[in-house]
Amino acid sequence: MTTVDQLGARIAPHDDRAEVAVLGGVLLDNEQWRHVSDLPAEAFQRESHRIIWLAMHALMQAGKGLDLVGLSGHLERLPARISGRNALDEAGGLTYLIGLGESVPYAYRTAEYAHTVRDLYARRLLLTHAGRASAMIYGVGMDPQPTETIQDFLANVPTPAARVTSNIVTGAAADQGALEYVRQLAAGHSPALRTGYPDLDSEFCGFHPGSLTVLGARPSMGKSSLAIGIAERVALSGRYVQVLSLEMKASQIAVRQLSHAARVPLKEALNGQATSAQLDRLEAAAERRAARNLPAYMDQPDTTLPAVERLARHLKDAGRLDFLVIDYLGLISVPGRDGDENDTQKLGIISRGLKTLAIQLDIPVLVLHQLNRSLEARQNKRPEMADLRQSGRIEEDADNILFVYRDEYYNPNTADLGVAEIIIGKQRQGPRKVTAKLKFHAESATFQSLAAEHALL
Repeated sequence: MTTVDQLGARIAPHDDRAEVAVLGGVLLDNEQWRHVSDLPAEAFQRESHRIIWLAMHALMQAGKGLDLVGLSGHLERLPARISGRNALDEAGGLTYLIGLGESVPYAYRTAEYAHTVRDLYARRLLLTHAGRASAMIYGVGMDPQPTETIQDFLANVPTPAARVTSNIVTGAAADQGALEYVRQLAAGHSPALRTGYPDLDSEFCGFHPGSLTVLGARPSMGKSSLAIGIAERVALSGRYVQVLSLEMKASQIAVRQLSHAARVPLKEALNGQATSAQLDRLEAAAERRAARNLPAYMDQPDTTLPAVERLARHLKDAGRLDFLVIDYLGLISVPGRDGDENDTQKLGIISRGLKTLAIQLDIPVLVLHQLNRSLEARQNKRPEMADLRQSGRIEEDADNILFVYRDEYYNPNTADLGVAEIIIGKQRQGPRKVTAKLKFHAESATFQSLAAEHALL
């Protein structure tokens, strides 16, 4: 930010680099426009930047999009406002426009730079009105004004409007959106992502854009394995899936899926007892899977909530995020709230943050949650909604809550050997308190539909 020149004189607050970053970011990635389109031209201190911004507005409003050729051509056709042959000359010429795009290596921070530009614009406005207020107080060029008049003036100092009204939707527009949504459903085009397990999909209405789904269970129930199975099936449908595992490295996660696809027991793959034939099958399975769309994993991610949010926004801005899976909620940290991973207030901050992220990015988020051991003290150890009561705002923030339960873990003689119950405790767009059953393969720690041998090879 520039506030003092080389001679020590105060000048209006501005930041040329931030202004360039906004212009270059939009030019590099037109999707950034939705984050910054409400900036007024006056927010840019440099006149050349104002000229470029107005031209960008004109092109976007005309639905033409932004690229170097279109922008330069538009500016060249506009007359000069002060001096030069045309507006392109005033804007710095074609060379300057080219430099805008080259000066911004990543466009995903455009909104941050726009915030800086907006803040400095607000400061310049305050300076202007502070000067006027000072003149009123001292009676410069006028009689001193009554104190009440000055106070009224200061109380009504305008500031740049925040992005408040841009997301307001009228009732009529909401009705039309709902009607289109129902039409899409009737035509078989649901925006929800399916789990890929037919038995579960028959009861669960899927992961809708903007939704937060919590998958809860006690340790060793298989919640991580189920989440990865869902992630793989969503990816196979052609979607970009990002898995943030705060417990395991990517290779540790993948070995389960690979061993299942190769029909090699996970224990033998991990304890060094895999035979030559089994290694051949593992290699063949890896080659088959390499030809498919699979989830992406983040090894050793920054585990703070702000870092998770930054990564998701970066991936979304790059067009590479349709579904986010996080394993697990208790391992996400909140700056200033280190310590107990079951801290109720901390968990509430995280669940609200993830729900807000899902809405803002218009993607479904699936987060895993480890339930408190207190449920093991009762005779029926199937998880219930009440088991979330000590977990902050999870019950309120989540659109869907699923629980994983395997009776064989507690009762070795159960009739449900190899069967996992997926209990739907909450579902915003479907029935709740229903249960789907899946086959659990202990040897590979993977799930499969009971309805048919629905494998993921």
